[in-house]
Amino acid sequence: AAEYFRSVPEVLQRLSPDQLGGWVGMGMKIAERSSAAGIKFFKHGPAVFSKIPDRSSSERFIRLGLSLAERDYNLALEYYLQAPSLLTNVVLTDEAFAEWAERGLDLGAEEYTLAVEYFKATPALLLFLPVALLPKWVEAGRKLASGQLLSTLAYFRNSPEIFSKIASNADRTRLLELTATVAEQAPRLAARLFAESAQILPPFQALRLEGVLLERATEIARFDGELAATFFLNGPKILKEMGAAAAYFPSWVERGMALLRRDPVAAKGFFSFESKSARLAADTLGGGVSLSSVSRTLKLYAEALSGRPVAIESTAALNDRPAGAPVTDGRTIYLPPHVDRFPTPELNYEWYKVATAYQAGYLEFETFSPRIDQTADLIESLQSRYQRRGGFLSLTSFFSLFPEPDLVRRLFEIAEGARVEFFLRQEYPGLRASLIRMREADLAERPALAGLTPRGAVVELLTQISLSGKTQEAIPPALQPVLFEACRILGSVQNPEATAATSMKGAARVYDLLQTEEPAAAPTGPMEAFEDRGPQVRGDAGTMDETSIRETRPSTRGSIDPERVEKGDAARREGIESLLKKLKEAGADLSTEAAASALTGSVDAGEGLKEGIEGELFLDRLAERLSAGRSKEGSVPAGKSYRYDEWDCEGEDYRPGWCRVVETAVPPGEAESVEEFLNEYRGMIRSIQTAFQYLRPEGLKRIKGEREGDELDLDALLASRVEARSGRAPSDRVYIQRLKRERSVAVAFLVDMSGSTQRGLAGGKSILRVEQEALAVLSRAVEAAGDSFALYGFSGEGKETVRFYLLKDFHEKSGAEIDRRIGRIRPEAQNRDGAAIRHAARKLAARPAKIKLLVLISDGKPLDDGYTGAYAAADTRTALQEAKRLGIHPYCVTVDREGDEYLRGMYGEVAYLVIDRVEALPAKLPQIYKRLTT
Repeated sequence: AAEYFRSVPEVLQRLSPDQLGGWVGMGMKIAERSSAAGIKFFKHGPAVFSKIPDRSSSERFIRLGLSLAERDYNLALEYYLQAPSLLTNVVLTDEAFAEWAERGLDLGAEEYTLAVEYFKATPALLLFLPVALLPKWVEAGRKLASGQLLSTLAYFRNSPEIFSKIASNADRTRLLELTATVAEQAPRLAARLFAESAQILPPFQALRLEGVLLERATEIARFDGELAATFFLNGPKILKEMGAAAAYFPSWVERGMALLRRDPVAAKGFFSFESKSARLAADTLGGGVSLSSVSRTLKLYAEALSGRPVAIESTAALNDRPAGAPVTDGRTIYLPPHVDRFPTPELNYEWYKVATAYQAGYLEFETFSPRIDQTADLIESLQSRYQRRGGFLSLTSFFSLFPEPDLVRRLFEIAEGARVEFFLRQEYPGLRASLIRMREADLAERPALAGLTPRGAVVELLTQISLSGKTQEAIPPALQPVLFEACRILGSVQNPEATAATSMKGAARVYDLLQTEEPAAAPTGPMEAFEDRGPQVRGDAGTMDETSIRETRPSTRGSIDPERVEKGDAARREGIESLLKKLKEAGADLSTEAAASALTGSVDAGEGLKEGIEGELFLDRLAERLSAGRSKEGSVPAGKSYRYDEWDCEGEDYRPGWCRVVETAVPPGEAESVEEFLNEYRGMIRSIQTAFQYLRPEGLKRIKGEREGDELDLDALLASRVEARSGRAPSDRVYIQRLKRERSVAVAFLVDMSGSTQRGLAGGKSILRVEQEALAVLSRAVEAAGDSFALYGFSGEGKETVRFYLLKDFHEKSGAEIDRRIGRIRPEAQNRDGAAIRHAARKLAARPAKIKLLVLISDGKPLDDGYTGAYAAADTRTALQEAKRLGIHPYCVTVDREGDEYLRGMYGEVAYLVIDRVEALPAKLPQIYKRLTT
């Protein structure tokens, strides 16, 4: 009542006396249910009615509010607070207005929180979304709610902003249909694609292709919602990868649709632009060659030339410069996304190859790291002349010494490009013909001299001569003396003894040559900017300016960008510091050989030094890997997930972060009695244990004459005292050390727990039962040898749920609990061998042992969703090769007697054994182990 009396004078300025009763009646109905809600109702009265444009609108607002208050006071209050904004900004009929409110109440019957968000979001949403599309919008939200409420709330809240960026109602309709269709199968992916649509659609809108993207994604969603979401979310990446062929996107999608009808599995790689067929289709449609189709080859080529890990990326990924000229940051070589300069794919690929060779050459021949001892005199003279400090630290600081840094930068780029080409031709004779063809093509692309300043013309002519030894046009007589002298100076870089310092000195001398005759004075203001072109010129031919001069396409030499390299080095240093900090916080022991090896490899490969979320995730994964096995005894981690790449043999490249491995304990349940296994094989176990005990090393060995030790060596001590008394320097080696001789072996047994292991055998046992028996026997045998070992199982269903079971981790002791876990093993779903091998290798790599074995026990071919045939075999083979590179010796045991052909392809480079009778596995496995470790 107090709030009513405070508010009513202002409310009566907006309402007629006959409308007041309706307003009070609505407030009383709300207050009857909640006094707090009633207070809020009357308190906001003046603000509410100040937003309603006229008394007619107030009338229908109050009338509908009374009806709502009788049914749901909470939602009626939300309506009361939000509807005025709607009435002010959107023209609605009485029927449409009532329908809007009814939809909110209907949502409230399902989920009150969604209804509140509905009332809050729709006044702003209906500024961009027609009322006719409101039912579609609500329906899509309802479908999302089946996945996760938070995703749906975000959908409601973000909708006004997203639809404000979509111009046509047709596209808004398509986006809602796509979201709803995907939500029926994959609600979380649907929420993500809707949330990111505002960033995904603009590149397509620029090409007027947004309708194609939305329509085709919706069509794909009717086959496979996850695939449709993948296609839509990868849209901008696909356009970038297609480069100049992006205009042919509709035709490219048509090819993918045809593939989807024939082979849904292959279509997944196509629509994520990860398969060779996708890249080939883009090249065929657009002409030329796309970087994505040759990046793998170029990467290997660049690494072979530079002798270091190198990544290949598109210049489209560089946000700070237009896509075009090749460049490197010291770890990555950036190349144009598409090349279509020549009539044949072979020549376009050759352009890529030569451009890669130059950038790799800048790394191989140390362009970015000139030696201080070779440049000290030059730097000192420049510091004195231009009264500046610095210049020793980097190329960037060297350029900054000059009044015109851009000019000396261009001159250095010319000199260094010629030096690197000289070395490439000397070191790699097979590249000469390609260099000659591409330099001629580069010369044809150079601009005319008309419109250039005199210095700009000299620099351009130097560029042309550097590229091909000649110029496109006759050299103006007035420029000949300066140009010929500059060529003589820069010719010094074509020498087997030339270094980056030679190019710096040559650039500095030519810079002096291009100055006026007056001595250079120290600049008093900001540094000048070197300009190629002069002011506009008027003459008989009319007006000439920069726009009338043909655009120059980048040359194969690309650009030399020391700032980018220096920033990359600084980022790597910061990344290394962050990496070390995380590893220490995670408890990783960096003193072990395995940890040091893994850390060094990661830094050398540039891994974990990436920016943003990807880099953070890698740091976390590496920290976990290096600290593996250091958890408290008895603990069994459950639910940790890890991402792993997967090898795509068709695309000849890795699919980054493709698989998710979940590390967990064996599910609880009734356990097979391991005692039965042990009783059955008791005699065998006793003899195996006796034999394996001989594998244990001897006890402690006493070593005399050490500087430190557990006890004094009395003979050595006496001799030392005698030496001291006789005036000679006494020896300090007077201790005895007791050293333990260790058998340094760590082994991980990885057991296939897929559904096929429940297959029965002639003796009535299943394959899985025999695997359980083998593990029980084996654990006794390995324990007798004193080796560090772990038992793991794996199964799963799909790339996101590869389950990795911890039957026994390295730090755990054998015993009744381990036996119970072995007894609880059950046949499950499918087996994605590659992901499980990578995770087991990761854990094994962290063990401080000299000999590391990974024994895979499987009943046959790997099989999972989208993981079959040659693809699965190639990924398994690659995972085993990766393990070997980590210093791990893989060994595969299979019971598939008819699989010799595919086993050779899958395990060809790794030792493997086919056991004729699976029943012999418990007896065979200890024998195999003994042979592998002695």
